[in-house]
Amino acid sequence: MKKILLAAVAFVACSVATVSAQSVEWGIKAGLNLSNVTHVDDAKMKPSVNAGVFANFMVIDDILNIQPEVLYSRQGWKLKEGDVDVYGRLNYLNIPVLAKLNLIDNLTLDLGPQFGFLLDAKTKAKADGETVKADIEGAKNFDVSFAMGASYRIIPALDVYARYNLGLTKVFDTDGDKIKNSVIQIGVGFWM
Repeated sequence: MKKILLAAVAFVACSVATVSAQSVEWGIKAGLNLSNVTHVDDAKMKPSVNAGVFANFMVIDDILNIQPEVLYSRQGWKLKEGDVDVYGRLNYLNIPVLAKLNLIDNLTLDLGPQFGFLLDAKTKAKADGETVKADIEGAKNFDVSFAMGASYRIIPALDVYARYNLGLTKVFDTDGDKIKNSVIQIGVGFWM
């Protein structure tokens, strides 16, 4: 866990060092995740949360910004097996690095890689009023996704965003397994 946090801090520090301090804006963000995994029959989207901090660096005035973020993201899936409801939960510390292309006033197209560090993986099964929880074995500690979406700055201190994170790496470390993350995010950002 310490290595993950050190890596996140080092990444943001390196980003800050490459751009002049006059063109940096900071903020916090929070939103809703609608997550699922691919290649699992009958898996359904599971609602959850994401929250974190971001820095926004102007690269080309009024055209291109770079926005690294550090986000807690609760992801997973749900499915029904007979009378049993099964919920998978994957908690990540995600670090997206987004290129924000200004399309028109206050609207940006956001694209870039996202690097995820697994914090924990659990499953919960509910049936007949009973709940059984367990750790998920074989979940990979590192995940890579491609983030794509848009942001709209409503007022100088507030924006809204919608994003889809397409998983590029397998979630589990098993042969023949092609399960990847698939996450829709919507939320708000508060600029400092």
